[in-house]
Amino acid sequence: MLLLVLVISFQSGFTQTETDPFIETLLESIAENNQSETDYSELSERLYFIKQHPYDLNTVNLEQLTDLVFLNPLQITSFLDYRRDNGPFVEIQELQLIDLFTEETVQYMIPFIMIAKPGMLEIKKSQAKSTHELMTTYSRTIEKQKGYLVPDTVSHYTGSPFKLLNRYRYHYGKNVSGAVTMEKDAGEPFGASTKPYGFDFYSASLFIRNGRYVKKLALGDYSLQFGQGLSLWSGLSFGKGANIAGIAKLQSGLKPYSSTNETEFFRGVAATIAIKHFELTPFISYHAVDASVNTADTLINESQISSLSITGLHRTATELDNKGAASQLVFGSVIQYSGKALRSGVIVYQTRYNYNLESGQSLYNKFEFAGSTLTNSSVYYNYTWNNLYSFAEVSHSVNSGFALISGLMGSLSNKVSAVLFYRNYQKNYYSFFNKAINEGSNASNESGFYSGLTVALTPKTEISFYTDFFRFPWLRYRVDAPSSGRELLAQASWSLKKGTKLSFRYKSNVKEQNDAGENTINYLVPVHKDNYRLDFLTKLNANFQFRNRVEVVQYKKALNSQLGLLIYQDVLYKPMGSKLSGNFRVAFFHCDAYDSRIYAFENDVLYSYSIPAYQDKGYRFYLNTRYRLSRSIDAWFKYAITQYSSGEDIGSGLDLIEGRHKSDFKIQVRYSLK
Repeated sequence: MLLLVLVISFQSGFTQTETDPFIETLLESIAENNQSETDYSELSERLYFIKQHPYDLNTVNLEQLTDLVFLNPLQITSFLDYRRDNGPFVEIQELQLIDLFTEETVQYMIPFIMIAKPGMLEIKKSQAKSTHELMTTYSRTIEKQKGYLVPDTVSHYTGSPFKLLNRYRYHYGKNVSGAVTMEKDAGEPFGASTKPYGFDFYSASLFIRNGRYVKKLALGDYSLQFGQGLSLWSGLSFGKGANIAGIAKLQSGLKPYSSTNETEFFRGVAATIAIKHFELTPFISYHAVDASVNTADTLINESQISSLSITGLHRTATELDNKGAASQLVFGSVIQYSGKALRSGVIVYQTRYNYNLESGQSLYNKFEFAGSTLTNSSVYYNYTWNNLYSFAEVSHSVNSGFALISGLMGSLSNKVSAVLFYRNYQKNYYSFFNKAINEGSNASNESGFYSGLTVALTPKTEISFYTDFFRFPWLRYRVDAPSSGRELLAQASWSLKKGTKLSFRYKSNVKEQNDAGENTINYLVPVHKDNYRLDFLTKLNANFQFRNRVEVVQYKKALNSQLGLLIYQDVLYKPMGSKLSGNFRVAFFHCDAYDSRIYAFENDVLYSYSIPAYQDKGYRFYLNTRYRLSRSIDAWFKYAITQYSSGEDIGSGLDLIEGRHKSDFKIQVRYSLK
């Protein structure tokens, strides 16, 4: 109880938007299995907004609880059941009385919730205020890269080396929001002579909630997230990790879009119409997409799309030629029933391109989608019974294959929870908007069985592990035969004392891959990759926090063995009420080659996060600072440098840098009006 009171008091001291350790820790746990340039800005923006406008424990609903991504379905049900059975919350400390709520769960919730005093809700409704936020972020690599130095007669970057991002956000209470995003990536042209004028990417949206019958209305850019992501899911999606409950996706339905990702969104109009227990979500989207389009075939007199590009980069002449070279039309609807324990829905939609898509010429591409029109349909449900939560989705790409997901989550006691999960994606199943759990590159040509268990041995000690056995019935890239594999993760964590935590993780992955050896014909050999990670976190005092990590990677394929090592020290400085805060990291790495590289989550300026890959041998240092200039203006600065111990250059192609070091800086200014 005393710990919760102290946490509540600590959180109440911060009313300004600033980088928050709770949110950073949460995002790192989510990002640990997404080893790519995933954009987490939309999720972090949402969490920071909720922190500034916390949910009232006595009015928060199912959809709002789903926004708190650290809660699993059984915990959400347990919360709603507790409130229904016991009446309104009187104190926040009551959260620890709810079944399935651990001490860590309660601590995660505290920054995002409150209890409104009698009459406060009516006052807030009558005094809904507009808030505006304008943010500019400028960043660049200091060293000159090859793409800016080569003559114009060869492939080169047509623009300047800086990246510029402008964001504008508007909120009127919690029911109306608007967003405008403008971005220019490094190497892209910028100025009045470019098309579109100025920035390379523009995004705008208006989102309205809680009408009498129209529950949600989206104009402009938006996201759709339904079912288990097998058929219709755009934007950020979570995968396997130490939090085994994350295997079951919690859908958000129709959502506003504010990310800088230039491909994973819909552009048009969508609405959710609610009538009692039923919701209908019709949508239509049309926008240009990046594609490599072949010239018209002389036999059929028709152009063909050889590939779609999802990088969002338009730096070279080829990338600029591919920009918006094709168009995509998507339309359909989702009808959903939501009862006390059961939620079920049906999805039907069609995707059309103005040209036919060609499938690849390699044998492993044989079952890929080819054509200009694809119709997808699916049926999904989730059901809660006592401490059991079952979920499933069956999807079909018309005139093609089927895909199935089925899972069961159970809380065996307050200390033990388990998950079982089965998937079967036929080799000819395809959806342009699937984000289902998978081991391959997409939810196709795969079957697998996942099982996970979490046990709280004591209030301070928890262990969790999962196993995942999977099979690929058809060929894949660099795999010239049907193959199989398995993945295992085990983690133990200890809360040693207040503000101090120790954890150890072991992760093992085995897949099969081509290896010709001395022969001319490829054959499959197992590829082993083992990760060992030790984390230590301690709070020195009210102002300083230390984080340490040691991680080792072992990679083995036939006679090829590699070893990777990463050691880093983080220091976080955040005095209560101070205008200045910041953090820095010193990291040493020694990774033999590409296959033994190690990824590590990095702090950044507000709403921004990165997961760089550590490769070769050297060290990396970065410094983040934030300064509050006034109640309305904040500024952030980040500087990072990577120094390598050997070699004459860094990178490859147009990104090549001569020398052994690479450095970057980023400046961000935010103006908010409330």
